[in-house]
Amino acid sequence: MPTKSLLELARWKKDHELTILLSLLKKEVAPSQRTFADIHLHKLDWARLLRLADHHRVVPLIYLQLKKSNDPAIPGPLLESLQVQYHRNTLRMLLLQAEAARLTRLLMDHGIRVFILKGPALAQQLYGDVSLRTSKDIDLLIAPDDMDEAEHWIREAGYESKSGETRVLGSWKWKDHHTSFLHPQKRVEVELHWRLHPDAGGEPSFDELWDRRQFSESAGASRGGQSASADSTAAMAASTYTLGGEHQFLYLSAHGARHGWFRLRWLVDIDRLTACDVDWEALLLLLRRYGGLPVGGQAWKLAAALLGTPIPEPMRPISETRQAHRLALSALAFMQASVPAPHPVASGPGANGTAASELSQSIALTQPVETAPSDGGASVGGAAAGDAFGEAALHDVSDATGIAREVGSVTGDTVSTLNTAVSSLTMPVASATAASSPAVAVATAVTPQPISRAYLLSLKEPRHRLLYLISRLFPSTGDPILLPLPRKLHFLYIPLRPFLWLKRRFSKH
Repeated sequence: MPTKSLLELARWKKDHELTILLSLLKKEVAPSQRTFADIHLHKLDWARLLRLADHHRVVPLIYLQLKKSNDPAIPGPLLESLQVQYHRNTLRMLLLQAEAARLTRLLMDHGIRVFILKGPALAQQLYGDVSLRTSKDIDLLIAPDDMDEAEHWIREAGYESKSGETRVLGSWKWKDHHTSFLHPQKRVEVELHWRLHPDAGGEPSFDELWDRRQFSESAGASRGGQSASADSTAAMAASTYTLGGEHQFLYLSAHGARHGWFRLRWLVDIDRLTACDVDWEALLLLLRRYGGLPVGGQAWKLAAALLGTPIPEPMRPISETRQAHRLALSALAFMQASVPAPHPVASGPGANGTAASELSQSIALTQPVETAPSDGGASVGGAAAGDAFGEAALHDVSDATGIAREVGSVTGDTVSTLNTAVSSLTMPVASATAASSPAVAVATAVTPQPISRAYLLSLKEPRHRLLYLISRLFPSTGDPILLPLPRKLHFLYIPLRPFLWLKRRFSKH
């Protein structure tokens, strides 16, 4: 089925702000060649465009492209506001980059191998510039057996644990995937991972990841250069590492899928990865081995439809399956529901022979049939999720006021002029959502909406669905919070698991 049917079915082509946003995110196309000529820029809802860019965490890319276009219809105060955010993000990313390098050296000095996930290292690897991507924290990956020692040195570096959770028996090693720390003075958060993903899914071992590691660009190595000579502790401590290209896709596609792709930034990462040195044949084998075919197909389907990403030939078969199409529709429905939209999701037959009922079924998958687990499960809205949907809860009317305040702080006494030139910047968000469909209205509530368990299970192959369900029977780090027990009695958490689950479930209601 043609990928363009995804957008036509979702009616995104009628969403002018999103059309402009997607066009600006495509690489290697001059802004003057984009869709500017097809849309009356002076009629755009610039407030909504700004909100979309912020929600999807793509402000740096949007700012540079709008500035490069030099179109007179683009409000000057809007560009000034974006410029402020761009420079603020650059300073933040440089801080995170320096702090990640410091922590990496500290851990490696004590013989602990460590990867830098996402953040500045990924920005350097995929974009060649840390200022072109946003990040809220530092993600480090170490081997599970190094957790106790790594936590000790993270605390020695001035960080305090945010979770305060107790690890029960040994199930945390394969059921959960990270713990969080915060530096009270620097206000920097660190997530220390011992797995790439939660929920007991299949993934490469740390040793396998380490064998295919790449130098981080910040370490002065060329892109794609692998560490073949870093055998000594001293040489390791002088370097920082990221995942290899194939493992990077395996990680990014599963991470984006788990969160419903509600941020376009994750798809832009996939798009930029296509320009890196990746062995696509080897990647296909990895996807088959670790159950990544469903999420891999979904990622390619979405990237091709939204960003025009060229799909490598070995990846085409997995992107053309009916499952990939259904999962992509589910993600599109969730994307639309996560921000104010000017049009209903669907109300009639779709284009290219795709029935609107197909999208309705996908929307149903994104509705919270039951709250996703907060005890290490994969949830867009749960506290255990790395980039929780709580952080992505829809901006209310005060956010529109905040945009105007941001612009006012840049332009000084020109607020009255701004109101005349860009009156839409202070438009209440409620008016933007008044015409939304019921599915959109539900998701635009202030209370964050977790993604459904049905969607999360649909991302897995049958064998991994079974492992996921079995994992729910084992204790988690959240159980001692509900029922503290001495370490010698931790074995009781196994028979008590159903009762603790019921207590957690009813306490949420």
